[in-house]
Amino acid sequence: MRLIPKPIRIKPAFDDRKQIRSMYARYAPYRAVASYAPEGIQDETHKEAKPVLPWFRGDWALAGEPLVEGADRILHNRKFIEAARTAFGTALVYPEFVCVNLNGPMPACTTHVDNPSFYGATRVDYPLPFLRVIGTSRLFEAWRVLRASTLSWFYGGVGGNFDYWPEGKDGPMWSEQPPLGNAALCADTDRIYHRIGPIGDGKAELPQISAAAQIQPDGEGNWTVLENGEVRAIHPSHAIRFSIL
Repeated sequence: MRLIPKPIRIKPAFDDRKQIRSMYARYAPYRAVASYAPEGIQDETHKEAKPVLPWFRGDWALAGEPLVEGADRILHNRKFIEAARTAFGTALVYPEFVCVNLNGPMPACTTHVDNPSFYGATRVDYPLPFLRVIGTSRLFEAWRVLRASTLSWFYGGVGGNFDYWPEGKDGPMWSEQPPLGNAALCADTDRIYHRIGPIGDGKAELPQISAAAQIQPDGEGNWTVLENGEVRAIHPSHAIRFSIL
């Protein structure tokens, strides 16, 4: 089995952090993550259905091409590319995609690894549960596409840690903790277990939403969770954890 590279911390992540942060409102709304993965994110021991969390996602670049103006500054960030080259010991780095996540107050998400890709078997051709089975079987490592995932954040509220286990689930937990400013972490999150820690003080009531929910700014400094035209939650911007993958 190929060794998992050690994560590399990058600071500062962006030359113009405010410009990157401003893109979130410009390209709203964002869909619930549950609409991308209807079966939810599950770990290897707990298979029961989970409630739909206020976790939303959007794509800013796919297949190496920007989808929105400004995404090229993230996709081709020279600091991210150099970190990937250093971590994986190769000059062959091909920027693939940029997606953004927005999380409202919620409990910690499931500890997980991201969905892997293999030569001849990617999310374009096969369902995500099938790819996870291939990954956890460890029988197809020779065909694994090695992916350097670089994560950065915009959040200064309570909770919202990025917790990860670079030495495996039995090893020590490391955390990136708020205030999550102009920093990033380059890691192999297809093979390193990680999670989003609890966001907020743990007292917020989860909105009653399904995979059809969306989040968008209201123009007054808040973000509104909507489903079928109905308001399910309103949060001030500082209560939303924004991140880029």
